[in-house]
Amino acid sequence: MASKINGVDPLVPKPSEVGAARGARAAGHGDAGARAQAGTAGIQITEGARQLAALEATIRRLPQVDEARVARIRKAIEDGSYTVDAEATATKLMVFEHDLESLARSVARD
Repeated sequence: MASKINGVDPLVPKPSEVGAARGARAAGHGDAGARAQAGTAGIQITEGARQLAALEATIRRLPQVDEARVARIRKAIEDGSYTVDAEATATKLMVFEHDLESLARSVARD
């Protein structure tokens, strides 16, 4: 299943690609000529896209649920020994927000 990124459907050709394909067919090159011409345009992958791909690969390697950790936390909640470190939680939230903001700025530049 294809995904739309920023509202762009990767399966729908851009008007410039359609025009190039029509021009190649009109010149007598047929579909093979259109594919060859479209292939010479080149593809550039932004640094932001590379970072996202690396992050996705890292996430895919992680287990979906750490069952041992869930069991430890569940037991701590049940016996009343579970505590929340508010300062650590707030710090982690601020770091997360900062990282998201930095990512958004780098993607906007690319």
